Order: sequence, then C-alpha cells, then structure tokens
Amino acid sequence: MSVNKILDQFPATIQATKELTQKQKDVLIASIQLFAKQGYANTSTHQIAVAAHQSEGTMFKHFKSKANILRVALEPVIFQIIPDVAAELKKDTLSKPFTNLHDFLIIFVQNRMEFADANQDAIKVFFSELLYNEDLRQEFIDVARKQFIVSFEGTVTKLQKHNLIINWPFTMIFRYIASIVAGYILDRYVLFPNRDWDDDNEAKYLVAELEKVLQPEQA
Repeated sequence: MSVNKILDQFPATIQATKELTQKQKDVLIASIQLFAKQGYANTSTHQIAVAAHQSEGTMFKHFKSKANILRVALEPVIFQIIPDVAAELKKDTLSKPFTNLHDFLIIFVQNRMEFADANQDAIKVFFSELLYNEDLRQEFIDVARKQFIVSFEGTVTKLQKHNLIINWPFTMIFRYIASIVAGYILDRYVLFPNRDWDDDNEAKYLVAELEKVLQPEQA
C-alpha cells in the first residue's frame, strides 16, 4: 500500500510553482522544514531567513509575516498535493470491492492511520491554520469535495445498494466517519502525542465504534 508523504512532496511542488521567485521558494521550503522540526510557534522569522540564506528584510518584502508564509505554503498543498492524496486513497481503499462493512472499515481505518502516521509532521504544521483560517479551510473543503468526497459517496452508495451499510443520507455517514477518524488523528498527533499509544488496539476500537453505528438495519 503506497502512502503519500506531504512534506516529501512539498519542495518539488514549490520549485515547480512558476508564480514564485526563487527567493520566495527558498523561504517556503525552509520555513516548512523548520515548522515540522520544531513547531510553528517555536520557529522565528530570523531562523527562517537564515535557513533560506537571505536577510529578514528581503524575506519580509515578499511575506509580511510568519503567518503569511504558512498561508502561502498551504496553497500548493491544497491544490496540488491533496489531489494526489485523494487519488492514493481511491486506489488503495475506495475502489476495492467489499462484501461486508467490517472489511471496508478495517481497510479504510488502517489506510487513514498509516497516512496520518507518515504525515504527522505535516498534520502538526497545517492543522491549526486550516482550523482557524476560514478562507483556507473553505479552499481545502472545496478541493476535498471534488477530489475525495465524490469518490467516497460512490463507495457508500455501492455499500448501501448491497445493504452493507446503514441507509442514512451520505452527508450523515460521511460526517460520522470523518469525526471519528479525525478525532483520533487530533488526539494522536496534535493534543496528546506523548501518550503511550497502542495503534493496533486503537484501530480495533475505531472499527468497532464505526461498525456499531453504521451496521445496516436487519429486515
């Protein structure tokens, strides 16, 4: 199973962005590497400038603040890297045939847990900005809807057709699954990363919790 690593893709994505100067690219790449290593709050603009081999004055001509650097960095992640992530999910999970809800949930949960583990640094860097910046959050939702939610809806429709998942509106099913999985990722990598985690058991609990609610009603 292939797992896209967002931060591994980031430098090449930035370098391929024609709208940016090389100095801007250097700042974005250096800043993301520092944010991932020591955290956004613990990274100073001076550190970014030094890592990008330019003065703070030059850097601030292109980016007015550290927050703006992160916002600009998120744009290519949303519009170029997220579609690749969605394609990986569709290939490895959503396009597979399933004969029961349990198998679907096991594969889906394991896929998302593996993705989150491989991208925990990116989650820490980007999560708070997406959470609190309404414009970026809406851009992310729009791209996710086109690249991911449509495919997910198709999978749910197939499961419902064969009476393998509860006959709720798709929006309710998606909201429930997303809240459970996102809740785990938030706890695991943002709020309590130093807790003694047993990911195998966490996967079992997640699947059991989802299956309990999404199991189709018996006629």
